[in-house]
Amino acid sequence: MAKIKSRILHNPIEKQFNKITKYHYYLFLLIFSSKIPIFWHVLNLIFLSPPMDYDCDIIGRNLSKNVCPCEKPLWDRGVFTETMQTKFGLYCESIWLISFSQSMMYIGLLVGALLFGILSDKYGRLSMFTISCLILTVSGCLVSVMPTITAYTFMRNIEGIGTGGAIITAYVLCIEYCGLRYREIVTAFFHVPINISHMTLPGISYLLRHCDEFQLAISIPVMFYVSLRWLLMESPKWLMDNEKVDEAVRVMEKFATFNSLPRDNIREQIEEYHTQHSTKARRQIKFWQIFKHKKIAMNLFYMSVIYFLCGMGYYGVSQYIGKMSGDIHTNVAISGALLLPGTIAAIFLLKLLNRRTFLISTIFLSGVFMIVTICVPFHLNWIRVVIACICNCFFFMSFIIAFLFAVELFPTPVRNSVLGFLSVLSRVGQITAPLINALPENASGAVFGVFALCGTVFCYLLPETKDTELPSSLDDTKTLNRRRTTLEANIVIT
Repeated sequence: MAKIKSRILHNPIEKQFNKITKYHYYLFLLIFSSKIPIFWHVLNLIFLSPPMDYDCDIIGRNLSKNVCPCEKPLWDRGVFTETMQTKFGLYCESIWLISFSQSMMYIGLLVGALLFGILSDKYGRLSMFTISCLILTVSGCLVSVMPTITAYTFMRNIEGIGTGGAIITAYVLCIEYCGLRYREIVTAFFHVPINISHMTLPGISYLLRHCDEFQLAISIPVMFYVSLRWLLMESPKWLMDNEKVDEAVRVMEKFATFNSLPRDNIREQIEEYHTQHSTKARRQIKFWQIFKHKKIAMNLFYMSVIYFLCGMGYYGVSQYIGKMSGDIHTNVAISGALLLPGTIAAIFLLKLLNRRTFLISTIFLSGVFMIVTICVPFHLNWIRVVIACICNCFFFMSFIIAFLFAVELFPTPVRNSVLGFLSVLSRVGQITAPLINALPENASGAVFGVFALCGTVFCYLLPETKDTELPSSLDDTKTLNRRRTTLEANIVIT
């Protein structure tokens, strides 16, 4: 307890970040707004390849709808003028290329999250974020001009790599600029732009019914965020923990100048703190070294299961909601809007509840509401939909707390690497969701519900991290335990 007290009271960077300043508002505005166009790319297949009907002229006389084989389909362009299907002639025996293209996008998300997680631990959060945005905007624009389905699928994979990298690096950059007091609020607000992205994407598709125009419209805005390399500053915590003390001092001096704060003793305080806390273990730590330590490796295993369940549950239940009849643009906008109450509730609950309590509650309630959904008779469809929406809100809230929990569990040198690895597990869960939904409706709902209920066990096994400083070394993570309470932390801070 004394060790925790020393770290919290004497870390000059944490002390400066315990207040929200003008620079914080500036940083959060730029990073949060970037999530809107970036997450458009996670959902864009909904409107790049919506359900398309066609008529087929059989023996020159009769027009039959959606029959195979068909030599020359006459596409119904009443809603969309051009889609993947119409552009590349994807129907009948070639229809599988649509799902294959999306799978390659998901694989790109896996690779991008893991690759840029590792690279950002080595080369910095901000530089890797801007490189990810550059890859995303270039590949996103090129998707619209690809002449063949093969080239199109390849470029979609590159698009996924940029998207996965941008998501991971942006979040860690924001959290490392936060002190203890505002970490929960920033985490919750970080997910609000995702809801906005979900709700606004249908509007872009409604205005631009051609898939190439739509793709360009969601890709070009990302180019602005490449300039953040020169508009923002690198994480000083990452700089200090990677032996770049002079650069960390310069960042904190600029931070103080921007906020009209005194900067006289910044170098002295940072150098003194770094000298007292610098160890060879911190400098040499690599991702694979986590597995040498049983306690930390088990924490990584528990979080891996939770991330997998969150990815599988959230995207799986989203498909339930997506089956509602009606206009595609309206349905997608409504499904995004229904997630907003959960995000807003998380802002308050993250401050009130411990991490484990919150995560256990949301995952447990996700499972309960999914089981309740399948128990409601089919003729009461609107009730089933409402309950499924509540279930989806809890799964989304689980994602919010899991993101923050993972950041607080692992030390700075491998934080992004771990988050990238966990995101891979989340994407694997996302990929399995359609396979589960291929089962009968009640059977797939039972799978999602039971898996969520089982996931609460792994939540219980994790240590508590609320009101603790972000760990800088493996030794710091070993001090975490399940019995730490918010009351103890408040006593330490005061």
